[in-house]
This record gives sequence, C-alpha cells and structure tokens, in this order.
Amino acid sequence: MKSITRIVIAISLLFAFQMQAQAQKLRAKDMMFTAQGWYGTDIERTRPNLKTFGYMTYEAGVGFQTNPLDSSAFAQRFSYPIINVGFSLARMGNFKFHDQTKLSDLYSLFGSFERTLLRRKYISLGYLMDFGITYNPDRYDPVNNPGNNWLSSPVMAYFGAGAFMKFNIGKRWEVGANAMFRHYSNGRLALPNEALNAMGGGLFARYRLDDYDHKKYLKGEELIKADYKRGMQYMIVLGGGAHTCMAEWNAYVEEENDPEKKKEVKLKAHPKFSLSFDALYRYDLRYASGLSLDVFYSSNMKELEASDRIVYGDEAVDNCPGYSPISIGIALVHEVYWHNLAVHIAVGAYPYRHKGVNGEAAKEKGDRERGWHYEKAGLRYYFPKFGDTFLGFAIKSHSIKAEYLEFSAGIRL
Repeated sequence: MKSITRIVIAISLLFAFQMQAQAQKLRAKDMMFTAQGWYGTDIERTRPNLKTFGYMTYEAGVGFQTNPLDSSAFAQRFSYPIINVGFSLARMGNFKFHDQTKLSDLYSLFGSFERTLLRRKYISLGYLMDFGITYNPDRYDPVNNPGNNWLSSPVMAYFGAGAFMKFNIGKRWEVGANAMFRHYSNGRLALPNEALNAMGGGLFARYRLDDYDHKKYLKGEELIKADYKRGMQYMIVLGGGAHTCMAEWNAYVEEENDPEKKKEVKLKAHPKFSLSFDALYRYDLRYASGLSLDVFYSSNMKELEASDRIVYGDEAVDNCPGYSPISIGIALVHEVYWHNLAVHIAVGAYPYRHKGVNGEAAKEKGDRERGWHYEKAGLRYYFPKFGDTFLGFAIKSHSIKAEYLEFSAGIRL
C-alpha cells in the first residue's frame, strides 16, 4: 500500500507541475494570494453514531491570472482562468459522536482551476474545480476507534467542484463567495472507506500584486488561431489498480462475534484491470465527446462468493446470476483540454455484469458497486512527441462511491 501511495503522490505532483509549466509565463505582477473560510455538511447523513454533520475548512493559496500578453489560445477560450495552489485544514476533529468515535482534522494540498463565465467591472461569476491529496492522521482502528468507518488511509484523494461570485473592491482586492461539492476518499485502497461527501459554501478574500482591469481580460472579437485537429479521434487504453471488496468487509463485520470464522475473511487489495476503446469527436480546442467500450476484469470472484455466503446465506448465492470476472460497459465520455492535459469524465452502464447477490439486499449493506451504472473521473496527460501516447489516473465509482483508483496508459490514434 505504501508504494501505491507514493505513486499517487508522484503522479499528482507531475500533473500539477505540467499544468503550471503549460499555463503561461509566470510574472510576479500576475500573482495573487487568497484566504477562505468554508463551511460544509455531510450530505449522506447515514452515520448513526454522529451528532453533528457540519465542519469548517480554512484555506490559503497562491495563484496567478493567465495574461492576454502571452497569446495563449487555451487561456483566451477559457476567459483567462486563474490557477491556484492551496493548502486547507478541514476541521473534522470537531465532529461530535454518541460514542467514543473520533475523527482527526484533514490536511490537503491541492490545485484549482477557476474560470470566469461572466466578467463585469465590479462582479464576476464562474466555476472552479479542485484536485488534490489529503493527509489523514487518525484512522479506523478495530479496537480503539471502531466507529470511524469513513476514513481508513493516511493518504487520500480530494476533489471539489462548484460555482463562485466575486466582487472587485478597489484595484487589487476582491471578495467573494462560492458553493461547492467536496469529496474525500482513498479510492478503495483500504477498508473501511465510507468516504465523505459534503456540500457547503465559503467566503474568500484575494489580494493581487497588480491593478485589475476587467477589460484587459475580455476575449474580444478576434480569436487567436488554435492549432488542433478537429474530427474523430480513437483511443486504446489499458488500465489497472487495486480494489478492496465491500462484500469482504461486510463479511468481516458479520463475523465480529465469531473469532474463528472471522479469521477466514481476508481483507486485502485485489488487482483490477481494464481495456477501453474510446471514440471521441473533437469539436473545439477545449472539448471532445463520444463513447467508450470498456472491458473490466476483477480477480476476486472466489473471495466475493465466499463473503456473500457469510453475509446473505447459501440460498441467496445459489439463486443469484453468478460470478463472472468480466464486466462490459458502455459509457458517454467527455474530455476537457488545457494544452496536453485533459480532464476525463465518463458515465456508463453495464450491458453484461454478474457480480453475485445484487438488488436491495446489497444496498442495505452499503454495497453500491453491484449496480448497473458507473462513473469515472480523472486526468490524462498526452505526449504528442511520442505518438500521442498518454498516461492517466481516475477514480471509478458507483453512485459516487469509489470502486478503485485506476492508473492507465494509452495511445490516441
């Protein structure tokens, strides 16, 4: 697990470096400093031992405003976005419980992309996205902290998305507010991992090192020439990762009072693999959309069946559709480009999938990964000088509950 954690950190830092390197020239006068207070609440509210659901997050960051002087077609078409690097402290340690459960504060390092959709002299509206890594000091412990089934890894992924409104006060100061969805998860590298999904809002203040003039950042009528290939593009993608099985965790919990049977339950990470064929139409410098045919391979069918017999009984297992290591999915795919970096999003359904006991029985146990649909969200970096090959990573999930963290390599034909 430690080696996987190091890989996640290394890839995250690589993508952050590439985004900064490709953003535009860094000028001191384009820099800015931001401070924010944000209040969020757990949107699922399914923790029976929890008294309070809200928490504060405090953030500080440094960023820069992309500049029209650099003549970037990407920056112009994204309305000269602001790119930030920030640090946040989420006060999870302030949650109150009915028992002895405890959470610790979470520490995150993240990058954010802030795009303005409406820009006026005194007010701006737009959206923002965060990607980062989180350190979690206090984790699940079956003896000392058994109620903390949310967060069980020292390193987790953080993702945020939302909308903002900000006001210019003076030439260098601006204040604003945002509404965001935020997600913390370890990508099912370890269990338990109920994760945390929160909605909330924040107030922020920002100081620029140069005077701000909104007219400077209007796109104007003449667009900078964009060098990209419009039309169909086809991709072949190989992916792999590690997955801890929710069914095995349910079996572990089921045998809590039977030490001998509990020894038979193996809580470990199982390899997962995928092969995808993407067909996307690139209709803009920034966007491409299309379809993907996904073939997934799971290596833990024997363990899954054994766990289901413990949790649901022999009759339910004998009458279920069966256990196949192969699943086939068809997904709608969308990519958003910033130079050679792409945000990759897919929403799909399974025409073929047999993963044992399904339906309401699995849902009651919190096992969402047996459903008929799935989502993938992540980043890809393309290497045009190496035949348009690319590297990437993504979280595959079901109903926003992570199944596994997938690392991928592929080629764009």
